[in-house]
Amino acid sequence: MIKAKSTVLIGLQYGDEGKARVMDTMLKDYQIVARFNGGANAGHTLQVGNINIALHQVPSGIFYKDMMLYIGSGCVVNPKKLLEEIKEIKSNGVKIDGRFFISGYVTLIQPHHLLFDEIYGKDIGSTKNGIGPAYADRAMRAKRSEIKNIRFADYIYNNKKFKKMVRDNLAHMEEKHGMTEVDIDKQVDEFDKSVMLIKKYLCKDPLMIESLVEKGKNIFFEGAQSVMLDVVTGATPFVTSSRTIAAAAYTGGDLSNRYHYKTIGVAKAIMSRVGNGPFISELGGEKSENYCAEEGGFAHIKEKEYADAKPEDLLASKEFFDIGKGLRMLTGEYGATTKRPRRIGMLDLVMLRQNCKLNGVDELYINKLDCLVQFNKTRLPGIPIVVGYKLDGRKIDYMPTSVDEAREVKPIIKYFPLIKEDISLFKEYDKLPAEVKGLVEFIEKFVEAKVCGIGVGPEREQFILLPA
Repeated sequence: MIKAKSTVLIGLQYGDEGKARVMDTMLKDYQIVARFNGGANAGHTLQVGNINIALHQVPSGIFYKDMMLYIGSGCVVNPKKLLEEIKEIKSNGVKIDGRFFISGYVTLIQPHHLLFDEIYGKDIGSTKNGIGPAYADRAMRAKRSEIKNIRFADYIYNNKKFKKMVRDNLAHMEEKHGMTEVDIDKQVDEFDKSVMLIKKYLCKDPLMIESLVEKGKNIFFEGAQSVMLDVVTGATPFVTSSRTIAAAAYTGGDLSNRYHYKTIGVAKAIMSRVGNGPFISELGGEKSENYCAEEGGFAHIKEKEYADAKPEDLLASKEFFDIGKGLRMLTGEYGATTKRPRRIGMLDLVMLRQNCKLNGVDELYINKLDCLVQFNKTRLPGIPIVVGYKLDGRKIDYMPTSVDEAREVKPIIKYFPLIKEDISLFKEYDKLPAEVKGLVEFIEKFVEAKVCGIGVGPEREQFILLPA
């Protein structure tokens, strides 16, 4: 008889949906938190009291002192960055030794992966963390000197052999691209030192997670990135390098799927995305995509946009492009560190329905519902929501699998009654304006998934759980 449960949480759009704030309401019921995909290209900031910690590779749950933290085999790890992250965690008085484990199967991100990403990752908006090249080496399985995957446990077991491999890989990259400024000895030594310093977190037993859950420990899988960036089903090549769908939690998190209890999906009421690629509901379409990509995304950073125009003036425009800019400014849709602008789109229920179904979403949470109030400042007849697609003159109810087709799709927009009052101070669902409850009920019926909570502001307490 299965006693424990496994829950998977994923983002249902293009990222930045606010997964952490949803997870924060649930972790008390779990004893293990695990990452099953990605690397240092994802993460979020946790805040408890005056402590503020940015996590990129270490799973959430660090503030629960008895909770196990696990990086599964589906991930790739940058040893140097992981050490820096652990140092920050410990400097804030948080202890993780003895409860933090890394699968021996994870692929190590080597110095040559970072160089490769710097050269070739620009066109797809890579974070330049070497993650794509590391996954590529894992898949190639080749023995040529320039393509050698190294797993964590292998490096620890035969340090001398694999340190030479790291050097050979880096030397090949330097020779191939004429990168004479690369200090090979320094980079290889730093890499080796970092790997050996995280040795104590190595999990040698492939059945560790399985045995713990079998004994009754509940596990919570947190997904990095979101399902629209999945390496297979996303808009290739404008995607991440790993599987981001819910089912990947079990192959990448080292657990049998027989323990699966529920899948939680998180979306936000005004969508956004970074990088290039099709975005059917984007306000301003191709013009917005090109604008946000100028100079690598740095041409129109937050301060620049605010210096150029007032958001209220932009919202009063007749152009969707201007409305998108105004919404971005008023809802804070910029890179947290880079301040680069995120592309803004209407809530797309066709996409949301498809992703809820394909991932078996049991509970749906929608953040930033309060931001819909900003449509009061526009000339639009209501809140625009995408409820259908048109492709070549015919209506379709799914996202095309072809990237080129997706770029040709036109959204069918339905306008919902404007929300006329600030909802950020509301604490109970029943007391919300009828316009809000009507929209939530429509979303729930359209996507065929139970809406269990809504975010009405950025603060922790600005989150309303819906009645069962």
